[in-house]
Amino acid sequence: MRLTDNVVLAMPDLPAAAATAFTVDTNVIDMSNARKVRCILALTQSGAGTATVTLKQSSDAAGATEKALAFTGYLKNETGVTTDVLTAVSASTLTTAGPTTGLNVYVFEIKAEDLDVANDFRYVRLDVASLSNNTAAALWYEAYELRHNAGAGDMPTVIA
Repeated sequence: MRLTDNVVLAMPDLPAAAATAFTVDTNVIDMSNARKVRCILALTQSGAGTATVTLKQSSDAAGATEKALAFTGYLKNETGVTTDVLTAVSASTLTTAGPTTGLNVYVFEIKAEDLDVANDFRYVRLDVASLSNNTAAALWYEAYELRHNAGAGDMPTVIA
């Protein structure tokens, strides 16, 4: 079985130069076809900085019912890609402290069972605001543990 038969990659926001935020509602992922989603934030930074990161959940793609989805940790690689090791961080906010020049990667995991399913919440997104010392940024999602197995040509969609 190929990886593409089990994982859906989505990049609903364009990579941006000197981005300070990824807050647009268009970066919404529909988790009705996946049990888990990884949110991957890649930043090229000119120095240590900060960012406000909030995981959001909603019962509609437009975000009318949106509310925060708590997280207690994330994975990071702030080595400027000199290694592929991800380090676990216990925190509910993101503070970047990477090299003065280099690529820093942050990974947030969302499980479907953590959503407010009683109120039909199935849409998620990573809201990033107030990025500092940032020269380029990209945000993408990796949906996995799909609810319906299919070949790569019949993959379920996850971009809402």
